[in-house]
Amino acid sequence: MTILTTRDCVEYALLDADDLAPAADVIARGFTDGSEPTALALGLGQEDFKPFVEALLPKFLEEGLSIVARDTITREIVGAELNEGLGLDFPVEPNQFDWVAPVLALATDLYGRYFQGAPPAPGESVHLFMIGVSEWHRGKGIAQQLLGLSLERARSRGYRRAVAEASGIISQHILRRAGFTSRVEIHYATFEYEGKQTFKNTGDHPSIILMDKDL
Repeated sequence: MTILTTRDCVEYALLDADDLAPAADVIARGFTDGSEPTALALGLGQEDFKPFVEALLPKFLEEGLSIVARDTITREIVGAELNEGLGLDFPVEPNQFDWVAPVLALATDLYGRYFQGAPPAPGESVHLFMIGVSEWHRGKGIAQQLLGLSLERARSRGYRRAVAEASGIISQHILRRAGFTSRVEIHYATFEYEGKQTFKNTGDHPSIILMDKDL
């Protein structure tokens, strides 16, 4: 275990092999509790999302860019941020999960507009892919600490830019406060997949925004 810092009874460390199952749990819960707009629109439950996260985790573990937050008293994983080097490859086969196709189409549209035909240079940008914090530990600054440590880790590994898809107003607010700039915005009501407005029911979240920050 590589501990990075301890603040307010929460220990922050690099993702370790022993953290994979609890990290998958906290991410899956965070994305399917109604607060993540694309999962809300697709009607995803934890049982839908957790296998997807589990399929991703070996790649994130190998790259050494992901951070977990652990309660120092209970030793429970209470937050996680999954990060990777930005590339055009998708970490899993889309046909493994029947709900992934419209999400991938949305991401492809975002990044197509962002790169405008010029593929990302290997090793230049880190992709802040997913962040989740346990419901009972929200409002304590854990997401902000995970983000800050993720940026520090990426910078120390030679990355020059951080890129994230902020799917909801909360993540957009957190990233703006951290100095991220909005680059591409797609309103959910205008996006169609196979002739359907797949993401029209996203609650109070009007759009997804691709944001970046120089490191």
